[in-house]
Amino acid sequence: MMNEEQAIMAQAEAAIVAQQAQAGSLNSQTMAQSSMIEQQEYGLAEKQLDLSQEKERLEHFFRGEILKTDEQGNQYWKEPADARLVLLNDYGINKVMLLLDAYLTKIKLLSNYSEEVINEKMEDIATMVCDEIFMEYREVGLDTDSKKKNFELIVRIIQDTIHDVYLRALNGKERDSIRKHMNIQENLGASNEGGGAKLNPMNWLRR
Repeated sequence: MMNEEQAIMAQAEAAIVAQQAQAGSLNSQTMAQSSMIEQQEYGLAEKQLDLSQEKERLEHFFRGEILKTDEQGNQYWKEPADARLVLLNDYGINKVMLLLDAYLTKIKLLSNYSEEVINEKMEDIATMVCDEIFMEYREVGLDTDSKKKNFELIVRIIQDTIHDVYLRALNGKERDSIRKHMNIQENLGASNEGGGAKLNPMNWLRR
């Protein structure tokens, strides 16, 4: 009888060692998975807060360039055949892009503004944009009667772009959106970690 119990104990101990080895492997896999999830979360957050494409699109817009697709499906920006489609010259575009760089930032997106504060800021911004462009309308490229008509359009585009960023920060919506997304990912990761049933070889002795 003792030999049978010893055999069972030896079998249980071997199973425990095997279970521990498996747990160590699972822990390594879990750590790797957690690291991958963290990298994915960071990548998604960075992508959500990345405004570089919007800035690039605006620069092409002010240059009058149109997005085209060639026969191979590659996209490219085509320069306008008509110079009248160019809204601003190089100096004007650089001036506007510097202005937009000051407002199209991650810090602005992750801020927490009330509607009242946003309205106050937009009122100040509207005045500033008008002054910045109007005071140098010839230097920025609005040097003909035809191009002067684009003044209101240019100002409106700049205002709306900045306003869109502030709206994403209204009551901290952007920050909450990223936080909720990360919580979901963390919960999914925790669920996957605990998804496998853990075996206890010592329970075999109770059978």
